Amino acid sequence: MTVEERMDKLEQRVLTLEMLAQNGELFRDDSLMRTEKELVDIHGKYVDKSTAARILGVTRATVYAMLKDGRIKGACSGRRVDVRSIARHLCTESKGGRHHEDSESRY
Repeated sequence: MTVEERMDKLEQRVLTLEMLAQNGELFRDDSLMRTEKELVDIHGKYVDKSTAARILGVTRATVYAMLKDGRIKGACSGRRVDVRSIARHLCTESKGGRHHEDSESRY
């Protein structure tokens, strides 16, 4: 698979996720199980830190900080990020849960 094909596939996944979020389908009452399943279906069980940053709408530096303080979980000896932990973080944040202020603007 070429780099262009991989980028196209990644862009398609991000657009799907954004569409689900805009339609309110990402954060329903049964959001944790639904979000976990959808994110795993879209991205697989583990993603690299750049993809995690894109899903979360933060920078890679923030992903590293989130891994360090336990907001999300690492996988594969720290080389990747557990997608289910991203889903849990998104659900917690969407329901007004624990939120850390980051000194960055989201894109």
